[in-house]
Amino acid sequence: MINFSLNWWDYIALFSILFIGIPHGAFDGAISITLGYTKKLRLQLYFILTYILVSGVVIILWYFLPVITLILFILTSIFHFGCGDLDWNKSKFYFIGGYVHGCLIVLGIIFLNKIEVNSFFEILSGDQLSLLWTSLYLGLFFWIIAITYICLNYSKINISNNYIKLALSISLVVLLLPPLPAFAIYFCLIHSFHHIRRTLPILVDFMEKQKAIFLMIIFSILSWVGCGIAFYYLSNLNTYPDTIIKVTFIGLAALTFPHMILVDGIFRSKFKI
Repeated sequence: MINFSLNWWDYIALFSILFIGIPHGAFDGAISITLGYTKKLRLQLYFILTYILVSGVVIILWYFLPVITLILFILTSIFHFGCGDLDWNKSKFYFIGGYVHGCLIVLGIIFLNKIEVNSFFEILSGDQLSLLWTSLYLGLFFWIIAITYICLNYSKINISNNYIKLALSISLVVLLLPPLPAFAIYFCLIHSFHHIRRTLPILVDFMEKQKAIFLMIIFSILSWVGCGIAFYYLSNLNTYPDTIIKVTFIGLAALTFPHMILVDGIFRSKFKI
């Protein structure tokens, strides 16, 4: 693996991902209340232990099967980001549109910055990345098919002017900025904003706004403490740039899987948001 250094804008991007982007997922504690997981102590413990267990399984899988886990993380991120920016519905166009939109962000950043992103992949999963890149090119192929399908069925899909503006804005960010700043801007300013804007009105129907924010702060602090422990451990084994890349993205993966199950699998479908 070729040694590389991060630029100042990369550190700002990573800092933003950790301290501005991650807190949007910390609303999961409040979301659990809206879903009734705190009505009984047994349910509350079940929720917390399940959340921790899923995160722990992701970390363990990353240790033993880093390339496979990275592929699953990328695929999960595509659908989580893509569907998260769209209005929820049951139609097939929702998931296909979510894949198209998610690939615009994830695959756009990857393929427009292949050399630099490959260095990140080597840090995260080692240098045996042929399966990863094969999967990415396959994902790109399916993206082209999905875009073609959307175009052929354009008259059946309600594409708003706001979404067109959003897609153009994301495209400009992905095209003009380095990979980490591009991802940070999307993750912090677009994805997190959409999540909070849709989630908070539902939460305040079940609790005071101050309580939802308090729970968000508590879960954010717990996440940061976990990142700090991971950073302390990994810094003894890796260079500083390698360590912060691993802490950020492996930590993000460990939080994304249970977050996606809770939000995309249960919460959004229940409240139709």
